[in-house]
Amino acid sequence: MRRRQLLAALLLAPLLALPAARAANLDDLKAAGVLRVAVYRDFPPFSFIRNGELAGIDIELARAIGQKLGLAVNFMPITPADDVDGDLRNAVWKGHYLGGGTAELMLHVPFDAELARRNDNVHLFGAYYREQLAWAGQSVPGSAWQIASQRIAVENDSLADLYLSALQGGRLRGQLQHYPNPGAACAALQAGQADAVFGSRSELEWSLQGGGWQLGQPQTPGLLKAGWEIGMATKESLRDLAWAASDALAELRASGELAAIFQRYHVSYRPADEH
Repeated sequence: MRRRQLLAALLLAPLLALPAARAANLDDLKAAGVLRVAVYRDFPPFSFIRNGELAGIDIELARAIGQKLGLAVNFMPITPADDVDGDLRNAVWKGHYLGGGTAELMLHVPFDAELARRNDNVHLFGAYYREQLAWAGQSVPGSAWQIASQRIAVENDSLADLYLSALQGGRLRGQLQHYPNPGAACAALQAGQADAVFGSRSELEWSLQGGGWQLGQPQTPGLLKAGWEIGMATKESLRDLAWAASDALAELRASGELAAIFQRYHVSYRPADEH
């Protein structure tokens, strides 16, 4: 869905976790006292390095779940593969061919029925957020059809880029400005080098915090899904971990702690069941 747009920058070596033995069930995990969690590298505001340490929404969420389960959290930063199927293979059920083992839990997995069907070695669960495409600029058009002569910044090869490039037979291609990541696209807007940015709302909110920019979700004719749910994955054999983590997630949502985590990163919390 969007994994190609995540950068493959390396994290600091001390943060890379050592391979862990595969737990047979939640009791094994509790006996060991450690939960290994896979997160994406260099993916602000969800997982990134700040002041030499891992930070982000997914980092705080993983630690909060671990605390609910009485487990310390050991992070396994992963470089995105060509697609999410490859990420699940490398991080959850098989491991990368270069080694490094697997994790018991992976965050930021699209909560999608077709993805689940194709990957019967993993269990998808715990949708905790609804991502959506959004527009940012001095004003927000009612529809992507209404874009006139604006210079539009997009992340290269992202869903936003592919959609606008194909819209109306490619009419907007000449207006698109391509950048390596959402932060660079937003920086172009802030510098006056672009009139608008189109991309994932969470990344726009993080990159444009405090600037007074308007953000909104225009109509996207012809696009099957302008929003998608984000959840978790574990090994098919660790269903009891999924049940316990789901209970922990429900408690975090009910108490308001989940929304507070998003707020700390200037991202509007949208429940996964919100449409």
